[in-house]
Amino acid sequence: MRRWPRIMAGLGVALLAGTGLAAEAPSSGGPEANRVVARVNQVEITYGEFKSRLESFEKERGPIPREKWGDVLRGMIQEEVLLQGATADGLDKDAAVKVRLEQARRQVLIEELIRRKVMAQARVTDEEARKMYEDNQPLFSTESITTSHIMVKTQAEAEAILQELQAGKDFAELAKAKSQDTGSAEKGGNLGPLRRGQTVPEFEEQAFRLKEGELSPVIKTEYGYHILKGGPRATVVQPFDEVKDRIRQMVLQEKQRETFMALLAVLEKRAAPEIFEDRLR
Repeated sequence: MRRWPRIMAGLGVALLAGTGLAAEAPSSGGPEANRVVARVNQVEITYGEFKSRLESFEKERGPIPREKWGDVLRGMIQEEVLLQGATADGLDKDAAVKVRLEQARRQVLIEELIRRKVMAQARVTDEEARKMYEDNQPLFSTESITTSHIMVKTQAEAEAILQELQAGKDFAELAKAKSQDTGSAEKGGNLGPLRRGQTVPEFEEQAFRLKEGELSPVIKTEYGYHILKGGPRATVVQPFDEVKDRIRQMVLQEKQRETFMALLAVLEKRAAPEIFEDRLR
């Protein structure tokens, strides 16, 4: 389902990207809503209209500092000037423009119907997200491998260590003696379980390729030169808190689809459309 178009900025106005701390804006309701803040050839722009436009901007871009409110108003003025120019040229009477205006009217009405009857009604509860997680554990599982490594500064050092390992030297002892990754060296080079995406690609590719107990060739990363030793593999289920936002989005999209299809079915039944495909020629 296509998202409804983003609210357009006032024509010709560039709002600065920096936001800073915005002063609290007064409500667009109340008696001040009818206060005239600009006039273009007797067409009045009210404070309520300005505030509505400001709130639309802020939904898209975040808070707008009070000192930039004038830019928003000037954009509305420019928009009105252009609109009046188009009307003065009779563009609202042009046949092709009328077709486009009708298309725009239809689109706005459809989008508003979907916003009110689909988007506003499709909600995801914490219980629904949790159930989705519990019922679909494989979707949120990832492979991990326990890997050990020895890291040194030069390829020559790494090649020499690899020869020692191939000759039968103990990996853990060499890691403690020679690895410059001090954090893992004291544990015999053991990095613990690694999941995909936790380390640099060239290291990850080699680590997940190794069988348990197998040595890698010397590999280079931005940190140095490594010899890896493969360890046991496991399947790890990601914690709910790590994936809950993705789950909520998945459930929300499905509920929106179901809500939309239900609405469409009701409206089609009410409208009783007739189709004459044989006339499509």
